[in-house]
Amino acid sequence: MKSLALLALLLAAAPIAGDLKRARDRYEFGAYADAAGAVREFLAAQKTLSDADAVEAYRILGLAEYQLGDRPGARNAFVNLLSHDPDYALDPFLVPPQIVEFFDQVKRDNEAQLAPLREQKRQLAEQQRLAEEAKRKLLAEEQARAGPPAKILRVEEHVYILNWLPFGAGQFQNGQATKGVVIAVAEAVFGLVNIGAILIHNRIVDDPSRHCTVSDPTNCSNPPITDSDRSLLNSIDIVKYVSAGLFWGTYIYGVVDAHLFYVPRIETEVNPAQGGATIKMSWAF
Repeated sequence: MKSLALLALLLAAAPIAGDLKRARDRYEFGAYADAAGAVREFLAAQKTLSDADAVEAYRILGLAEYQLGDRPGARNAFVNLLSHDPDYALDPFLVPPQIVEFFDQVKRDNEAQLAPLREQKRQLAEQQRLAEEAKRKLLAEEQARAGPPAKILRVEEHVYILNWLPFGAGQFQNGQATKGVVIAVAEAVFGLVNIGAILIHNRIVDDPSRHCTVSDPTNCSNPPITDSDRSLLNSIDIVKYVSAGLFWGTYIYGVVDAHLFYVPRIETEVNPAQGGATIKMSWAF
């Protein structure tokens, strides 16, 4: 069971077809008959198999058949595995020793047939390598003949959420720096004036030394705020509300303007030889 746990850890990260994963999981839980049946269903449903899937399928089938005591079935599965990978070897750290020994004996018994198959696969691999090398050489020669690319594509992705941010963020993203500076300065000034008015208002109201009582003969018609301070507070309130309105008005203008000129994606084709550029704008949400 320890070897099966190690096998599970090793294979957990390997990509595998869904049916094969189910078969492997059943084998690891000791449901050997279910595992063998799942592999047979998988093989029957597949018209073509990659070598990797075939090796994994016949590996699970061979292990399951051996555990079920079906030596001929296990041999048949291992022969099919070796037909896809003549050099395959079971890991003795993950597979019980008796199964490894059985598999190695199957390989030795079929060495006469595996040798030419192994050589053929080696030749195919070499041909593939030569073909890839010829392809790379062809493309490299064409690149050397044609020189550097005539056009370079520069892509600029814009972030939609910036259209909703204050201080001209949307304008700066849209390339309207002057407009962005004006909006940012206006919002900063209006915001600071509003905050300053709020602080001064609260300071006057909370200052007990400026309070009056009904016993004061003058300047206290509406205690505890003196008549002079109340007039001052009214003026401060006007500044506070006007600055707040101007701030939010400027913010709304900035948001609307940013949306009007917003382009999600700008592609610029630069011609190195002529120094010119062509701009393409595209929308992708």
